[in-house]
Amino acid sequence: MELAVMENSEALFESNSGILSTLMSELNKEVSLFVEGSESMLMMKEVKNEDEAYDLYNEYAFSKGFGIRVGKGRKRQNSEFYTMKRFLCSCEGVKDEKRKRTRSYARLDTRTGCTAFVQFSIGKDGVWMVVNHNMIHNHAMVPLNKRHLIRSQRKVSKEALYFMSTLKASGVKVSDTLRVLRKEVGGSPMVGFTASDAYNALSRAKANKLEGHDCHQLIKYFSQRNSSEEGFYYDFELSEEEGLLSFFWRDGRMKRDYDYFGDLLVFDTTYRTNKYDMICH
Repeated sequence: MELAVMENSEALFESNSGILSTLMSELNKEVSLFVEGSESMLMMKEVKNEDEAYDLYNEYAFSKGFGIRVGKGRKRQNSEFYTMKRFLCSCEGVKDEKRKRTRSYARLDTRTGCTAFVQFSIGKDGVWMVVNHNMIHNHAMVPLNKRHLIRSQRKVSKEALYFMSTLKASGVKVSDTLRVLRKEVGGSPMVGFTASDAYNALSRAKANKLEGHDCHQLIKYFSQRNSSEEGFYYDFELSEEEGLLSFFWRDGRMKRDYDYFGDLLVFDTTYRTNKYDMICH
């Protein structure tokens, strides 16, 4: 009986995630204007960096019932440091019909052209201060029992990813792992992410690992050629997460061509066409 209830809860959780956009569309037909409050709770608030600025607005947005995303900023001349940065309501903007791609499925769009935002001014001392806060929305807010499904509120933590990866490596299905997580934390809203988020996070982690995948086979192939061919050379660069960033190789013929002719002109016909979106020479 308990298993049946848990499975039913899981199905409802995924269904809720899928119908959130539909729910908002229906609510927006009835509500044309929503004001967060008569006075801003964020004005003149100070934080230390961009991550804290994002978290400040995101936590505030959750209490009101809307999602956020990163907006445009302005940097100092010849510098990577911001002087101004905005964070927007996730309903900001409208779909560009000219760039619309033909899909075999219908994709709901929740953007309504909302103008709500918060703007930070960044001083030379690196302190981020809220200097502008537009609190007017042209859409309804997400109900409290659905706010855990807002995209900006969903995140797979490192601890949860490690837990799922460990159990998956031991032969436990991801769906079973998610049931355990939901039971341990007290329900789907407390997990912090959906099943789709979990599968995507596991896929990204798998792709970033060098051991046992295409990248490992490539380096293994280079190593074998290096030991059997005179003049063969290769090198590669890894990220902090042990993902392959770049690689280079040349054989004896390439070296001789360079010795005879000097500079080499290479036409890369595979530029960003492979499934990894990497540049291969």
